[in-house]
Amino acid sequence: MSDDSAAGTATPRPKKDEIIEDAVVVDEATGTPVVVEEATVSETEPVAATTDPAAAETETPHRVVYVQVPAAPRKLGNRGIGSLVVLVSTIVFTAILALITAFVGLASTRSLSFAFLARADFYIPTLFFLVAFVLLVLIVNRANWWAFIVGSLIVGVVVYFGTIGLGLLSSGVVLMTPDEASASFRDSLGSPFIIISALLAREVALWTGGIISRRGRRLRARNLESRTAYDRDLATTRADHERAASAAPTAG
Repeated sequence: MSDDSAAGTATPRPKKDEIIEDAVVVDEATGTPVVVEEATVSETEPVAATTDPAAAETETPHRVVYVQVPAAPRKLGNRGIGSLVVLVSTIVFTAILALITAFVGLASTRSLSFAFLARADFYIPTLFFLVAFVLLVLIVNRANWWAFIVGSLIVGVVVYFGTIGLGLLSSGVVLMTPDEASASFRDSLGSPFIIISALLAREVALWTGGIISRRGRRLRARNLESRTAYDRDLATTRADHERAASAAPTAG
């Protein structure tokens, strides 16, 4: 009777630890691993009592090992500072264009005047220079100077034809006869102001692009150093994790 009651009585004993190894938390936004860990989860459950000593199981506790994975370095870009440089170069472009226009007027009228600064059409080349140069900086980013050498030609072309097109629209070309519109277009192609604007835009974009490209070269070197250091730290972290996992005690 006592044997039956003893056999039927349930006594709690620790359940064998459940081991979770190499749990990796991944940042969904970047896809990079954040934490690697080996964890131990234990719980108890009632089991039937037994008189067989061989059935008893000795539990060995497991050490929890946390390994922090270094975050991947973020690449440094040249677009923000490059755009600020473009804004400064736009002011320089406009100032030089105003001086050249004033001296051209001095040569033809023998009077130095800056009255043209009050006309909106004077700033049309500035508008196209700013837009074209900003787009160039956003596209090439950290590229070498050769990209700005080629891109400065594109900036000059945009300023040239953009100034012609917007100038014709502002003068009401859509209301002209075909012959009048053709004559206005030919006059615009040979306009000294538009030609000077295009050539100046090319030169300013070329030399300012050299400044931006030098900073881009430094950023590329820093990005390479950061990536090399990250790969080295990641390899060290993985090696430490493997050593910690192999040194952790296992159940006997």
